[in-house]
Amino acid sequence: MCTNLKKSRKELGARTAEALFGLINLLESSASLEDINALRIYKVHKLTGNRNNHYALDIDGRASSYRLIIQPIDLDNEVVINRENLNIQLFYSSINIVRVEEVSKHYA
Repeated sequence: MCTNLKKSRKELGARTAEALFGLINLLESSASLEDINALRIYKVHKLTGNRNNHYALDIDGRASSYRLIIQPIDLDNEVVINRENLNIQLFYSSINIVRVEEVSKHYA
């Protein structure tokens, strides 16, 4: 869904699909997750429970109930965990690779 705009439009609708592709492009062009977090529209937040060590971003702000679930990884494809309990801004600034896990309709 994150690589095929036509399929994404069919499943999510045009507005959400275009917002998703905009967010994907922004993730690809950003130096770190801190760049995304600075844009408060995406409301980057850590998930808990069975999604521990995953993060969610609102795809189209509060206008959409869809979110993009990501997981920070390193160059070896290993999950990056905030073990030192760093200030969240410092942690986000250290994340420059993420793996997209899912697009979900969470807030419906």
